[in-house]
Amino acid sequence: MTVLIINADADYYCQQLARACPGADLRAAATPEAAWEHAEGAQAIMAFASALSPGLIARAHRLEWLQALSSGVDGMLDLCAGRPDIAITSTRGVQGPAVAEMAFVHMLALARDVPRLAANQRRAVWERYPQPLLHGKTVVIVGTGAIAGELAGRCRAFGMPVHGVSAAPRPIPGFDRVHDRRDLAQAAALADFMVLLVPLSDETRHLVDARILAAMKPDAILVNLARGGVCDEAAVLRALREGRLGGAGMDVFETEPLPADHPLWTADRVFVTPHLGGESDRYADQVLPILRANLAAFLQGRPQDLRNLVR
Repeated sequence: MTVLIINADADYYCQQLARACPGADLRAAATPEAAWEHAEGAQAIMAFASALSPGLIARAHRLEWLQALSSGVDGMLDLCAGRPDIAITSTRGVQGPAVAEMAFVHMLALARDVPRLAANQRRAVWERYPQPLLHGKTVVIVGTGAIAGELAGRCRAFGMPVHGVSAAPRPIPGFDRVHDRRDLAQAAALADFMVLLVPLSDETRHLVDARILAAMKPDAILVNLARGGVCDEAAVLRALREGRLGGAGMDVFETEPLPADHPLWTADRVFVTPHLGGESDRYADQVLPILRANLAAFLQGRPQDLRNLVR
């Protein structure tokens, strides 16, 4: 059974998986171009959606299973819309620590105006100004999954009241209150920081639009670590220019890579990172337990045991 792994660390993944699943025919491809020669015989592919293309999926006519190396699978669902027979699984949950820490990078960078501090250091300017605390500030986390739970715990350690927003609201440990997604505007009005961690779907596309931004405090900070399409970028820019939003931390974008001439690069009170939220120096080792378990289930004909099965 041929399994194609497309990733810069594909050789490492192959080495580790070969020890746990010696019966698999593992093929490593460091780039999408290198994957092309192996795609035709592949019955399973492990990759990020960005490494795939309609042509590659079409060439992989024996494909039965796609293992995303990411938490989100919206890109894979789009690519496989015409192949409902392909099982798709994710690595949902393992990115929790990395995404939670990135949320703090954005919140602290914008709250304390770290770009201003960095610019002053480069110019050797000794300028002191008030430093806002996160302590006591309310964070509203849109999405209440595993990653949101990781963030909620860290926010509480900083002394921040934590509110969640969910399509299926219920009491969740670590959250002071969970709001119905239909009441997002009311929850947004409470936020000193609003962090987006909800998956992208037809229901969540442009979930944060002009109406939701208008409900937020004028000094509130928005952080998008979900998918670019969850947030109306044009509406965010308008709110910033009109002084109706205190700042925006953007790690994901409607178009990636973010075009060099995009106004988000140069807008005041915007902190941009290039989709690094789930990245870490231990990423491969974090996802390997899921890959091992799912590969074993796949090889042994136990599709019901695939972890994080999306469809």
